[in-house]
Amino acid sequence: MKTLYRYLLERPTTRMLVAFTAISFMFNYWASKILMASYIESKFPVPYFVAQLSFNPEKLKGWYSFLINEGTLDIYLRTQHIDTLFIISTLLLHGLGLVMLSRLFSKYSKGRKIMVVCALISALAPISDQLENVISYVMLMNPTHFFGGLAYVYSSFAALKFAFFVFAYITAIIGLIAGLISLALRTKSTFIKHQNI
Repeated sequence: MKTLYRYLLERPTTRMLVAFTAISFMFNYWASKILMASYIESKFPVPYFVAQLSFNPEKLKGWYSFLINEGTLDIYLRTQHIDTLFIISTLLLHGLGLVMLSRLFSKYSKGRKIMVVCALISALAPISDQLENVISYVMLMNPTHFFGGLAYVYSSFAALKFAFFVFAYITAIIGLIAGLISLALRTKSTFIKHQNI
């Protein structure tokens, strides 16, 4: 982890980061679109965040029973597969985006170091999301009779996921504002120095 941290303080270049972040944004948009379309096609009876944060095994079993009755459990399972693409795209977008914003700060400054650390921490959102999916797969092996305790683990990972999503978004906003201020101050300082030469 320390090696990755040190690498991200200097590389990739800002130009490469802008390009990679743009590509990861498009990848994330595409993955989000097909994920939501598949979720809607599965006819899951409640919004995904309601199910994920339910902390209720009986409700989950009831929703899975509904899918079985509708004959769309296989589509819901496919949705879980697609979600892995979304998770990968999120990992790339959050990580690359925050590292890109770190370049608004001068090399080895506290601001850049903080943003790189935040980029690494942001990986906890997609990691939690994938762990949530693993529990979901286990529950779907026996959708109406799974061990109830799995629902609490499932929802706990979902809660962690959403918490670190919020962390990444707030960090991006604060980092952008602070980074632009830092860049403006450095630009002003450089301009004044040139004026005095």
